[in-house]
Amino acid sequence: MKKLFVLLLAGALVMPSLMEGQSRPYAPVNRALTKKEAAWVRKTLAKLTLDEKIGQMFMADANASFMNRGSDLYRQLEHHVRDSKVGGIILFRSDVWATAVLTNRMQDLSRLPLLVSADLEMGLGMRLNDTPWWPPNMAVGATGDPKFARMQGEITAREARAIGINWLYAPVADVNNNPDNPVINVRSFGEDPQQVATFVSAFVDGAQSAGALACAKHFPGHGDTATDSHIGLPIVDVSRARLDSLELVPFRAAIAHGVGSIMSAHIALPQIDSVAAAPLRQLSATERDAAEFLSRTEADASRVTRPATLSPAVLTGLLRGDLAFRGLIVSDAMNMAGISARYDAAAAAVEAIKAGMDMIEKCPDIDAAIAGVKAAVSRGDISEARITQSVERILAAKARLGLHERRVVGLADVDRDVSPAADLAVAQEIADRSITLVRDERHLLPLGLSAMSRVLHLSLVDDDGAFTAMARVNELRSRKVPVEHIAFDSRATDAEHTRLTRRLDAEKFDAVIFSSLVRARSGKGSVGLPPAGQRIADELTKRDLPLIVVSFGNPYLLSAMPTANAYIAAYCPYPVTQRAVARALTGEIPVSGTLPVSLPGLYPRGRGLNIPKAAGPK
Repeated sequence: MKKLFVLLLAGALVMPSLMEGQSRPYAPVNRALTKKEAAWVRKTLAKLTLDEKIGQMFMADANASFMNRGSDLYRQLEHHVRDSKVGGIILFRSDVWATAVLTNRMQDLSRLPLLVSADLEMGLGMRLNDTPWWPPNMAVGATGDPKFARMQGEITAREARAIGINWLYAPVADVNNNPDNPVINVRSFGEDPQQVATFVSAFVDGAQSAGALACAKHFPGHGDTATDSHIGLPIVDVSRARLDSLELVPFRAAIAHGVGSIMSAHIALPQIDSVAAAPLRQLSATERDAAEFLSRTEADASRVTRPATLSPAVLTGLLRGDLAFRGLIVSDAMNMAGISARYDAAAAAVEAIKAGMDMIEKCPDIDAAIAGVKAAVSRGDISEARITQSVERILAAKARLGLHERRVVGLADVDRDVSPAADLAVAQEIADRSITLVRDERHLLPLGLSAMSRVLHLSLVDDDGAFTAMARVNELRSRKVPVEHIAFDSRATDAEHTRLTRRLDAEKFDAVIFSSLVRARSGKGSVGLPPAGQRIADELTKRDLPLIVVSFGNPYLLSAMPTANAYIAAYCPYPVTQRAVARALTGEIPVSGTLPVSLPGLYPRGRGLNIPKAAGPK
């Protein structure tokens, strides 16, 4: 019996994450340090070597799915945590259980507690395979009610902390005032800086009250660009006065609400920092593709100045000085072409730290970058005092998160705390209230159909196929809508188009629904209808059809078919929104969303027709 007790005790010691409870709420992070926390920061900082301090300024990246401990991926992550002594980990596409287990294991390996971050702008589903996506910011903005932004922030933070993620790279604080923006788009709350500020502040309040660090991004504003910084260096050629009146408004609001961190943008601002960017360098095949795109889009090379991520004028002068921000500054991913096409890993890290950066995310070569920073300190380009300033802020953030006392999570309640029915109901309410009926000239909504009705559903999918049309078709069929479905993508042939046009000419339909899934996606470079989609749009709008166009992504697509009878902006293709659209089409819910952006030449911001819930069949 004594031997058994010893074995059980040993198990408890080496597996604290399995033995600890996880139901205790986390303290809010928008607060001053307690005396005990401040003492921990002071004592910890005093014991760190220069190498350990530099390591704290880097985030290792990982996908939390099953990894054998002998695999190269696991060993690389273990190396960065144990040997490079990184300050945190950023997670990309992952699984819930694997995230909880892996973060616990890395926390146990690390001498200091780790910040664990993820881009959770749209709920856990944005990075966790086995959880649902929530509607994007623009859908939240379409509800007109900032309480939903607060609820989304609070729920996302609570669920994230349950699996070991303590730092949300959210909310997006960019003002999307450029309809051609290929990477922000529906990730923004809208085009009005005051409205965006209100919703950003609400998300920050919700997330940080639930015990996670929020992050307003991408400073000083990535909304007025037509270039994706993943594949090029955007130029935002605006004055300081313009920044003050538009881009900076949400960031000022976030700072006023105590946001714990701000992420920089890889954008050039020639009127703010006139120092030229480094020239394009020799790249790998993938990088050459990005550089070719970059060189084609930057017509005026004299305006290609160093990115905000590397700019002292932006980070130290504007953010630290003028805006008096005292939290963490973190870089956007440093492997993006906005940085990596011109700067190698070491040069980018050195320049970022000199500019005022605290933490460097997704560095393409952490070991080389750490060596480069250490060399810069040795030759006097960066003072150790400058490094110490950042590390003190990093440690303070960890203390506010309570990581110095509890760094691992309990596994017993993960399947209770993540995606409970009450949280999913909030996501569904946001989706339901976001559906925006921009136009309905023939009063087609709600659909009044009988068993003898004929509905043709055409779907265009312009991405990797992760979100198919069948979910929305099945939602309609489950509501007794007699739907015939035809799917198109970029591979559609001339023969398929011919068959469709012949059917449109020869047959009569009670409703034709054109569902377009064209969404902003990193590296895609465009949010316009692809040629195959435009061809279908032209065929549909030249005929007198009872046509309902539903945009499950880019809300600006009405400009590609401006004569459509009815147009619905749904903002995203996620199942929660596909369900909401089906409910709206059939009158199961009222339609009340309003556009957070204007549709140039067509409708102003705030446009949205109200349709009450149907009392019964038409």
